[in-house]
Amino acid sequence: MSPAASPPPYRGAVRRRPWPPRRRAAAVALCVALAVCAAYYLLDPAGGMLPRCPFKAATGLDCPGCGAQRALHAALHGDLRAAAGYNLLLVAEVPVLGLMLAAELMPRRLGRVRRVTASRPFILTFLAIIILWTIYRNLCPA
Repeated sequence: MSPAASPPPYRGAVRRRPWPPRRRAAAVALCVALAVCAAYYLLDPAGGMLPRCPFKAATGLDCPGCGAQRALHAALHGDLRAAAGYNLLLVAEVPVLGLMLAAELMPRRLGRVRRVTASRPFILTFLAIIILWTIYRNLCPA
């Protein structure tokens, strides 16, 4: 074999294609979500270490996420009733967001789910629910 010639390829190696950017973004989102959950499990938002809502501080109104920190902390500690009391929308959205993330990470198994959750009507409905929730929680306080 001459020095310029390359060695024959190893026949047992499997060459894998890299993940598409959308799938890599979903994997990064999963890692970030796990890190956030670990932080909220350990830190109590009522302790004052976590940031307050700038929208509420500026306007006095609740944004769609107001109470989400306390709700996430309560849910991670198994108190779903308290979590729903802090932010019902978050408790309802987390399973849907988890399903959307799973569909992005496993497109072969959840292809039909991915087609539905990535569709324009689904996303617009999701956004409409968030907007209606914001209006409701500010007009009908508990």
